Amino acid sequence: MKKITFAFVLSLFNVFSHAQDFKSDNVRYQTISWSNFFKRLELNPKLVYFDIRSDGERTDNGKLPAFNQGKIKGAIETDFGDFEKYYPEYQKYKNDTIYLYCSHSKRSRYLAKRLADSSFVNVVNINGGLSYFNSLSESEMPYRSKYYTSNLKYALVPPVVFTKALNNEKFQIIDIRPDSLYLGIAKAERENSFGKIKSALHIPYDKLQHNLKLLDKSKTILLFDNDGNQSPIAANYLIEQGYQTSVLVFGLQNIISSYTSIERAFLETKYRMILPEELLKLSNQNSNTIIIDVRPETEFDGTDKVFYKNVGHLRNAINMPLATLNKEKIAKYAGKTIILYDRMMEEELFAFAKRCKEYGVKDLYLLTGGIFQLQEDIYDHQELELKSLLDQ
Repeated sequence: MKKITFAFVLSLFNVFSHAQDFKSDNVRYQTISWSNFFKRLELNPKLVYFDIRSDGERTDNGKLPAFNQGKIKGAIETDFGDFEKYYPEYQKYKNDTIYLYCSHSKRSRYLAKRLADSSFVNVVNINGGLSYFNSLSESEMPYRSKYYTSNLKYALVPPVVFTKALNNEKFQIIDIRPDSLYLGIAKAERENSFGKIKSALHIPYDKLQHNLKLLDKSKTILLFDNDGNQSPIAANYLIEQGYQTSVLVFGLQNIISSYTSIERAFLETKYRMILPEELLKLSNQNSNTIIIDVRPETEFDGTDKVFYKNVGHLRNAINMPLATLNKEKIAKYAGKTIILYDRMMEEELFAFAKRCKEYGVKDLYLLTGGIFQLQEDIYDHQELELKSLLDQ
């Protein structure tokens, strides 16, 4: 299994729609992994670290259930969204080393740069944020029991635990997606593309109360959906009914973003989705590969008026915006292995893939997480060999 990233998940929420800026990593501020952070904390319990998420996120009562993830004990609590209010708190430690974390390390990166630009001596961003922390197993994150706390009534299950649970009789796996998503007939093609797990029992979340007889109280009920936003609501209901309940962190997209296509054979997605590391291998081994960037020309060229959409493009990619796609144009690449990508796996990517299938394209792949996940892998997880995929 590869390291967990959440590029695709972020595309769901407007507050996280801007791509991360990694250019200042280890230039204007430092970056560190969770493991190294806790090693330092073990050596120095007086370490200064800030949780800069909203109060709703920290108390597990935020508007987006998937982002209610508990917190790290001992953090100074501020709010990224109200810089002026909390600046005096930051300023107390201007000459010290301070550590920042949020949910996905976007806000912490932004704040780290802002503080560094204000002459703070040593600011450190914790890579991946709490979402990455919660996607690590106990063996991968042995500091969890000592430093993590939560108000959640259900347990958050990382991908590695979920995959093991598929073959564990102590768990009952429930797919709580609505029928339209489960059957792949939703209006948004993106929502139709996550696939199914054959061994899971499908009970739509809004029909749970009428199907409790199908659930086994002697087992842990493990819920999942596409992105992790409905399962928490269903979990709280089942807990009220006396069931021990767990939730797959960020749903099936977390599985798709975490495992290679071979490792997740238990999940058959509508389109073949590959990780950046798989794209690198495919590109090196298959000279018959064509990489298509489906974004508008301005985004591909890096000249879009919306600055955060200018994130570069892949090496040797050709630009074919969805609006220009037709059967004749794609027919030029008959017999080729085609890889599609965009910024962060948005609806246009899946609409493009659907039309390619309608035009008879058979050897087709989608790059999981788009450029956003590729950059996360390079900078958050130090998979530096992937830099060769970027046109720099």
